[in-house]
Amino acid sequence: MVFSFMATISNWTDAVWPLGMLLPPVAFGMLWYGLWLLRSFQPQERIWQEALGEVKLLGLFNLGLSPFLHWHHRAPDELGFANAVWLLALVFVFYLMSLNKMLSRLAAMLPDETLRVESKLFSRMNCVLLAVASIGFGVKFGVMCLISFNIEPPELLLQLAATAASQPWLLMGFVLAFMLIPLSMTMSLLWKTKESILASVFRSPH
Repeated sequence: MVFSFMATISNWTDAVWPLGMLLPPVAFGMLWYGLWLLRSFQPQERIWQEALGEVKLLGLFNLGLSPFLHWHHRAPDELGFANAVWLLALVFVFYLMSLNKMLSRLAAMLPDETLRVESKLFSRMNCVLLAVASIGFGVKFGVMCLISFNIEPPELLLQLAATAASQPWLLMGFVLAFMLIPLSMTMSLLWKTKESILASVFRSPH
């Protein structure tokens, strides 16, 4: 996902326009396919299947909105494309929150006690940070929608948006604290869960 996003906003995608347009959907499609492969794991566990279904549903929203990353890069002044990109950012935050909840449910069914404790702790931490991120992205998306419909946003929201635009380091700090840190911890939990599953399969007594 990081690779496809960087490729989408880079200038060299203009020279390979079809590939640049396809990179984000391919990346999000691979994420959704990985979740789809989990459908047959513990189908009798209702709570686990509900958590998995929620992540898959949000993954479909990400997949549908992902082409707007490239289209917004090619037409940055188009408000419709900008609104779709901010909506994608907001949905992706909820996707990460649901993914953390799903990983916690998955760890609860595995024999690794350490993984269960870590998943429970870090999933809660990630959800708190991502909840703050969802507020920020939600405010930005709301302002963009009001502007696109020629509705004057509240003065406070306009001041916040102007401050973020005039001081990019604030936006970068916000993204680092409330997006990149939860994303890195989520990837770490995914890796540890994969290692625990492999260990339980290949080291189990026969």
